[in-house]
Amino acid sequence: MEQHPERTKTLAFLADLGKPTLRGIKKCSKCGTINGTRGLSCKNKSCGAVFRDGVRKQPPSIDAVRIVTGSASQVYSVRLRDRGPDYRGFVELGTTEAIQTVEGTIITHITGRCLVPTCFKVSSQEVSENQCQHVKLAMECHMEATPHTLKSSVLNSLHVSAETKQAIWTLATESSGPLVQRITKSIMVVKCKASPKHSLGFLHVSFHEKARMKGVTERKFYCSCQTFKASKPGSNKGESPKRCIHFYACVCAFASDEKLGQEFSYFVNFDSAGRYRGPGLQANAETHLLAIYCQDPTSLAAVSAVSKAKKKKKDDVTVSQPIDESQVTLSFQDWLASVTERINQTMHYQFDGKPEPLVFHVPQTFFDALQQRISMGSRKKRLPNSTTGFVRKDAVPLGTFSKYTWHITNILQVKQIFDTPEVPLEVTRSFTENHDGTYELFKCPKVQVESISEAYGRMEKQPTIRPLELKTFLRVGNMSPEQKEPTPFIIEWIPDILPRLKIGEMRIKLEYGHHRNGHVEHRDQQPSLERSFELSPSLATINIH
Repeated sequence: MEQHPERTKTLAFLADLGKPTLRGIKKCSKCGTINGTRGLSCKNKSCGAVFRDGVRKQPPSIDAVRIVTGSASQVYSVRLRDRGPDYRGFVELGTTEAIQTVEGTIITHITGRCLVPTCFKVSSQEVSENQCQHVKLAMECHMEATPHTLKSSVLNSLHVSAETKQAIWTLATESSGPLVQRITKSIMVVKCKASPKHSLGFLHVSFHEKARMKGVTERKFYCSCQTFKASKPGSNKGESPKRCIHFYACVCAFASDEKLGQEFSYFVNFDSAGRYRGPGLQANAETHLLAIYCQDPTSLAAVSAVSKAKKKKKDDVTVSQPIDESQVTLSFQDWLASVTERINQTMHYQFDGKPEPLVFHVPQTFFDALQQRISMGSRKKRLPNSTTGFVRKDAVPLGTFSKYTWHITNILQVKQIFDTPEVPLEVTRSFTENHDGTYELFKCPKVQVESISEAYGRMEKQPTIRPLELKTFLRVGNMSPEQKEPTPFIIEWIPDILPRLKIGEMRIKLEYGHHRNGHVEHRDQQPSLERSFELSPSLATINIH
């Protein structure tokens, strides 16, 4: 057979190269897949291993973060490794089941449901080959999201419509858990309306800043909701940029915290037309709101001085020093905090939802300040809904008196009236049930994420029992589509009960409801003593207007 001289020459040229090496490639230590040495992660999508020598490797703790839900639900935000650090989805781990076999051994299962688009796998911990990489990341998670507070005063100062404010407030209060919580430096998780795409009631939003040439910084906001995607992007011709209710929820959370407000000052300082107002106009939204409502630019300094003096007084007074009676004073906010605490205490799961009126003896100056809060947001002083004259004959003080009544039918307004820095108004309260049928107030503890090994050890002793969700909620406004007349929060004021000291009587009438595992619980109502007292023939009432 004739040989080709060119082929023989080529083979002779390559004869001294030696055996082939593995230079430039390496096997994954986890699954054995061949990868390039410059690869950042394993190209086997079901493996998802991250190589240590990757220069742009993300910290492992960012891969999965547990969301604070305020309930027994275990929801995790996971990073989609094949799409980059800014793409995330959700995974829900089910409750752990314990099954005892005939031999006496206990088999545990932790089910996982992946809600990442294009994945949507449901798997069990026992069958590892059915697990997707997102469920694995959730099961190995040891990091928790950082929840952020939303102040009602900041929400009220937001330059948006009343409908948007009410929608944000509804999102914050209709379910447990914080409205906004931080996952990474630029990504937040916000509560949303449950939908087929967001079945868990959470979605991701992101705020990005990127430096460009000549000192120009590009700032972008992105939300995965349909409203944001359907709106048109902003332009340089003055068109408003894309914004949604979740954007405003994050802005409220940023403005409610001084450090976050500085970090995200660019987004906080947008006005309703989408124009950047500058860092000097919204350094502190809550203080800015106080100055507007007080109608006095110097009031901010006065409030600051009172706060400093109050703190100094608490630091200076000790048990060993005698108390100077002339220096013992009560500020309006301290008094209002006591009223708010009384309202919170009244909403107890142990009792029905129509308590007796709360009665307070109040200086006229304190009620004038409270009335200013009632008129908050309006240029004019809000008049009472009704004024009634009555004669008291069978109890002191005797005489003819006037009673002024305000009906508040907006839960947001009730909260802004009674919220104080020390005691905020709790529109919902959580409780636990004791063995003897009594109830105790429940404060949600910090969620601790345990390892899988700890979960196994705990489940061998006793299976997890999902706790009952018992809540009370303040009934204000229309609570159902069938309700024709809104439920009012009533404030009554009878001045000059003690005429020499100008002290009157304030009464607060409220109603609250009960939730058991998310369902409204109806209680048998008993006729109150107050109603019997009002219908007593010893009181002759005269309607003034």
